[in-house]
Amino acid sequence: MNALAFYRKLADRPSLTTREAAQITGLEIPAASMALRRLAAEGLATPLKRGHWFLGRTPPPPGVLAMVAADPYLAYLSGWSALRVHGRIQQIPRRHFAVTLGRPSECCLAGTQVFLHRMAPVLFGGYESESGTGGLVASAEKAIFDLAYLAATQRSRVSANLPETNLRGLRWSEVKSWVARIPGASIRTAVRRHLSRIRREQGPA
Repeated sequence: MNALAFYRKLADRPSLTTREAAQITGLEIPAASMALRRLAAEGLATPLKRGHWFLGRTPPPPGVLAMVAADPYLAYLSGWSALRVHGRIQQIPRRHFAVTLGRPSECCLAGTQVFLHRMAPVLFGGYESESGTGGLVASAEKAIFDLAYLAATQRSRVSANLPETNLRGLRWSEVKSWVARIPGASIRTAVRRHLSRIRREQGPA
């Protein structure tokens, strides 16, 4: 199988593993790995991490990077990354903020930093698929909540400080519904404090 035929068989799977490429094309894993390396040499594939690839000539979108970084766990873009997707901030993040059910970590994929923050299952949600990012993105409301929660729990180096952010029309009732799910009263109080500061610093919403 030549490189073009191999690429065409995988064209509808922009992100995949070497094993998946082998299963789709009918090649053995070593042969699929070699074919993917050839595509990379021709600028048609980007290695993300061991055994994971992005196909195409464009840079891997942030949603794909978040999912690959968190694999085998689910992950969604949140915080400043999600707010940028929703047009709430104009500043382009130099690193991507994502939430996962797996371990917190930071890694560099295709030259881009991805920060994974762990969220308990009861608070994991509030996202939907967003084609422009190639993955899952939190709503603006959940992104604000995630920032406040992670800052309040001090489980990571997350700050609730934001660049200039447009909060007009934000559904604060949705944010409050997430706050109500927090099991501990002390953490709920701390999250509310962070949220109040965000509203105060970012002006009318």
